[in-house]
Amino acid sequence: MLKRHGIFAIIGLIALFAVLHLGFAPEDHSSRTTGTTLLGGIAFLLMTCSIVLSTRAPMFEDWFGGLDRMYQVHRIVGVLAALFALVHFFGVPKALPDGADPAVNVLVPSAPLGMLSLIFLVIGLFIALNRKIRYSFWRPTHKIMGLVYILVFGHFFTAPPVFVAQFSPSGLMLLAAGIVGILSMLYSVFGMNRRTAVPFNIEAVNPLERATEVVLKPAGQSLDFKPGQFAFVEIDAKGWSEPHPFTISSAPGEDRLRFTMKVLGDWTRKVREELQPGVDVKVRGPYGRFDASNAGDKQIWLAGGIGLTPFLSKIRAMEPDDKRQIHLVYAAREAQEAIFLDELKVHAGRLSNVTLVPLFSDEGNFARVDMMKQKLPDPLDSYEYFMCGPKPMVDGIMKDLKAEGVPRHKIHTEAFEFR
Repeated sequence: MLKRHGIFAIIGLIALFAVLHLGFAPEDHSSRTTGTTLLGGIAFLLMTCSIVLSTRAPMFEDWFGGLDRMYQVHRIVGVLAALFALVHFFGVPKALPDGADPAVNVLVPSAPLGMLSLIFLVIGLFIALNRKIRYSFWRPTHKIMGLVYILVFGHFFTAPPVFVAQFSPSGLMLLAAGIVGILSMLYSVFGMNRRTAVPFNIEAVNPLERATEVVLKPAGQSLDFKPGQFAFVEIDAKGWSEPHPFTISSAPGEDRLRFTMKVLGDWTRKVREELQPGVDVKVRGPYGRFDASNAGDKQIWLAGGIGLTPFLSKIRAMEPDDKRQIHLVYAAREAQEAIFLDELKVHAGRLSNVTLVPLFSDEGNFARVDMMKQKLPDPLDSYEYFMCGPKPMVDGIMKDLKAEGVPRHKIHTEAFEFR
């Protein structure tokens, strides 16, 4: 669930800038100049926030409710920054005010830098929002936004004084934001991967029904994680350049790290068909706050298809003395597609607090709130819900739960989309 601490921090940052910008606006600036530079400054601050979020700092995971939510905000903030930048570009005065020396102001590169940044911003935004572009092409080209940020930084700090007061309180705030943003960008591009990478070696590649389990042996120290978290997996071999995020399906404390990947596209199909034991792997993480350990005593875990993986890690880690009462609802099209179903039955047998409810659509059994209402022993609003699966299924159930009076803070989901 998205937490509001980070949203409030961004809003507070924008509000502080607006107060400083409007409260200390130069007297010789027109209201149009003050207003449009305000919009440009807000665009720059939003771009800075987007870049800072890309560092994947654990502190911000706590503020926003997990890396998946951070990326949602990263995307929305980026779009808002582009909109503010466009309004700024078309609204800012193009002619010099009376009394300004054209010979002095024509020497500064602010205008061409602003034009270039706008062009690259539109191109980068198109690439970032186009779902039809393959991830292997999208990921490196998305880095064009770093160039846009540097151009915008240069555009602001080379602007003529008749338009911008760089060393006013709001200008100094933008300068500080720019320094933080550039350092964050350099860390994301050059430093983060080296600092966070944990080396593993592929021990086994196990084909399952419409999925593949990859078993990793640590090359040194293993990964410390909580059940339900995910990590980025990068194959250290030719043709496997980009990392991909997957939920960890093993339990903490196991001597092997396991990922279970649904065969959805070229990369996961290549994993199933071509990946061999012995290949080196880099794992970066863990990330995510899909944690049921501190929730209420009565919980519903609802898994759709490959959405089982975070619950698989949770149930593998669960001890027999766990006091929570858990209903694990596992929805799949048919029994043959229900991976790890036999293992789940074994865990449900050893754990007196877990009730396993398999639902197969080919038998006419669907994960529906009206069925839960009939079969659960307690009212719907007495449970906390953890859901992971296809977005239409999760969205539909969430809507129905809200209609039945279940508070939003009792419904936990993952937003497993990173573009």
